[in-house]
Amino acid sequence: MAPELPEDAVGVDDIDGMFAFLEHIDWTEPWLITLLLFHAVCAAVTVLTRKYFNVQLVYFFLLLILIYFSETINEYAALNYESFSKQQYFDSNGLFIAVVFSLPLLCNCLLIVMIWMYQTAHLLVKVKRAEIRHKSKQEEAKAK
Repeated sequence: MAPELPEDAVGVDDIDGMFAFLEHIDWTEPWLITLLLFHAVCAAVTVLTRKYFNVQLVYFFLLLILIYFSETINEYAALNYESFSKQQYFDSNGLFIAVVFSLPLLCNCLLIVMIWMYQTAHLLVKVKRAEIRHKSKQEEAKAK
């Protein structure tokens, strides 16, 4: 016999997609608001540091470390959810933490990689133009 769910709990059969999953989350809880603000700050840092490769490199690895430890964070939060949350969101599969914590961080990492690819392509164009200018100056010098 399956254990009794609390009255406000959501059964697995009630969730049939990502939006249904997100609708069942109480986004008014202070810790979730703080998490959303954290993700907004992360997105702002990603955009603001786009011209500083070394800073962004350290930031990129920091985000990857946070993603790596999300399973540990999930286990700790599952054991101590009463101290900061009204509901137990942290399942053993880690769906909640993956969706609300890791996925936004991965999106930031993807944005950083896209910024790096853009900058690399831009730098390659600059180098090629300089190379063409240098060759044309050498040819002009030989022609004289």
